[in-house]
Amino acid sequence: MNAKQLTSWVDQPETHQKIVGDYDGSYALGVSDNPAAFLLRVEPADVSRFPTEVNIQGVRVPVIVRGNFGPPVPLSQSSRSVLAK
Repeated sequence: MNAKQLTSWVDQPETHQKIVGDYDGSYALGVSDNPAAFLLRVEPADVSRFPTEVNIQGVRVPVIVRGNFGPPVPLSQSSRSVLAK
């Protein structure tokens, strides 16, 4: 298993379901290449409810979970005009 293989699985709804389950907060799911693993960022600091590995198509894949995630906030229109000057 390598990061390229994981990249093909990260966008699948089944992968998200296996990793985040019924969690309804903000999160980001990506891929780490060293080690090859899914990388999950979630809002809560306590990440104990999330798996440290999942089984995808018969392959055990590690999941690295990081807490205290804040979703990106778009720049306001006024901030963009200041940056453009």
